[in-house]
Amino acid sequence: MSNSTFDLIVIGAGPGGYHAAIRASQLGLKVAVVEKDDGSGNGGIGGVCLNWGCIPSKSLLKNAEIVNHLKHAEDWGITVENWSADIGKAIDRSRKVSKTLTGGIEFLFRKNKIELIKGKAKLLSSTEILVDEKTKYIAKNIIIATGARPRSLPTPGLEIDGKNIITSRNALEMKDKPKSIAIIGASAIGCEFAYYFNAYGVKVRLFEMENHIVPKEDEDISIELEKQFKNQGIEFATSAKISKVIHGKELSIEYMVEGKNEVFNCEKVLLGVGVQPNSDDIGLENLGIKTYGPGFIEVDEYMKTNINGIYAVGDINGKLPLAHVAFDQGVVAAETIAGENVEGIDDYSNMPKCTYCQPQIASIGLSEKEAREKGLSIKVGKVPFQVAGKSVAIGEPNGFTKVITDEDSGEIIGAHIIGPEATELIAEIGMLKMLEGTNLELQKLTHAHPTLSEAVKEAGASVNNEAIHF
Repeated sequence: MSNSTFDLIVIGAGPGGYHAAIRASQLGLKVAVVEKDDGSGNGGIGGVCLNWGCIPSKSLLKNAEIVNHLKHAEDWGITVENWSADIGKAIDRSRKVSKTLTGGIEFLFRKNKIELIKGKAKLLSSTEILVDEKTKYIAKNIIIATGARPRSLPTPGLEIDGKNIITSRNALEMKDKPKSIAIIGASAIGCEFAYYFNAYGVKVRLFEMENHIVPKEDEDISIELEKQFKNQGIEFATSAKISKVIHGKELSIEYMVEGKNEVFNCEKVLLGVGVQPNSDDIGLENLGIKTYGPGFIEVDEYMKTNINGIYAVGDINGKLPLAHVAFDQGVVAAETIAGENVEGIDDYSNMPKCTYCQPQIASIGLSEKEAREKGLSIKVGKVPFQVAGKSVAIGEPNGFTKVITDEDSGEIIGAHIIGPEATELIAEIGMLKMLEGTNLELQKLTHAHPTLSEAVKEAGASVNNEAIHF
């Protein structure tokens, strides 16, 4: 057995893990990262995000966007004859993108003198781990960053087999497009894949048990996306309860909407109904680490568990399963371990949420409904994207920007954008919110013309009915 000793061992090299490792190394700690890759895609440097999630999916969505532009080439005065879109080549491009970025993380590990240990780690104590059941390592602190994997449903016939009932992981390497697909769950993952498959001519139907698609977004956002998806030919069934899936020559989904029984036949079913933590078989029980729900690890605002010296960051703690949340949690944990003066994370409403279909969706803070349910006195500014002339110039005038402010102070308490480059535009409001800014700063700041960001400025002005173009 090895007797290697470190200040910090990070279990998992995904977004939270590699951020924690690099930041800890910058602060002078001796760091090692343990990472397994069992071939399932739930591993590898960069984690699910770089290998089978955020990055390759955004690559495919860009392909889909280009395909949709080509479908409307005549609108731009361009004639393209006999063109075709190869979904297999789109998959190949996404894999190259992923490989490039994971290679970059390996370089950063070497640059920061972080030891990479390949294998499966198991906790033996609060200071010891065992890798591949044979090699022991010792650390003063341990960060668990083992992530999560797609969740299945108990519905008969919906057992994940990777062939007929698939996950996003399977979809990201599917080179032969199906004729039709049902997507169960219409949150970010479901809507992104609906847009992607629809662009390539696949018949798509989304199924969502809530009243609207993207149900965690502001209701106005959901309604706008439903309108635009209808225009794109994407079908969806909301308030839908699936009873079973029958496997035959096709898959038959039996479901109920408003008391009426319906059937949808398709070639594939993609499950996009959330995640379950990778907390099984890593030795939590050896230490008595507290968990909740299906196995998420309990942490405080500094990512500390109930066991001294053990931390948990990213999807494994279940706070908000987004890569950028894991980034920040990893840094907080590393700085806490290094003895820095750290501001913990206890309010996840200030984390931006993004959906990368077209139109894009981005939000931060409270929705209008949430604000009213909290009894807050609010004012709302909402303007269509058409107020920004650039949106019309680039052929993407649909959608809107909406800001929610405190009626007395004007402080921004929520913002919701649907339209071109929404996922980039939300950063401005995020910074303003962090600085406890108001709609007045948003309105008075000079925004370059013509830019899409003018829609954000006008939303701020609209709070007091002072928008110039609306």
